[in-house]
Amino acid sequence: MSKQEIIKVAMIDDHDMLRKGICDFLMGFGFEVLFEADNGKDAMEKMAQSEVIPDVMVVDINMPVMNGFKTAKALNEKYPQSKVLAFSINDDVQDVVKMLQRGVKGYILKGADPEELKKAITIINEGGSYFSAGVAEVAKEYYKQFPQ
Repeated sequence: MSKQEIIKVAMIDDHDMLRKGICDFLMGFGFEVLFEADNGKDAMEKMAQSEVIPDVMVVDINMPVMNGFKTAKALNEKYPQSKVLAFSINDDVQDVVKMLQRGVKGYILKGADPEELKKAITIINEGGSYFSAGVAEVAKEYYKQFPQ
């Protein structure tokens, strides 16, 4: 990441302490946190008001008002230039597949090390995809359905 290309991130999670702590880590890693939101509806409103679109949006799945599935779908439809990284404690196969179907570029488990989150955001921002070890096999099987 060059100095002029600071990755812009949005953090969307309903747990205040966790969200704020993750934002602190992200800023410590040199990312710019454009905004944080506690649910998808709030995130969509902040996106509409924002002059700058985040490069990567970290989205929790289980949130009130508008969950991560609906949020990822809405963000990918309205802001396709921004990449969505699912962020959940849940490694359930159905949830992983459902998020992949909604266009997420990665899926990281909340128990991951902060360095892994940094790596995931960087890889996704560069056009790649990233999956925590606990969900990588599910993603690999999912992508087999779409031959190049």
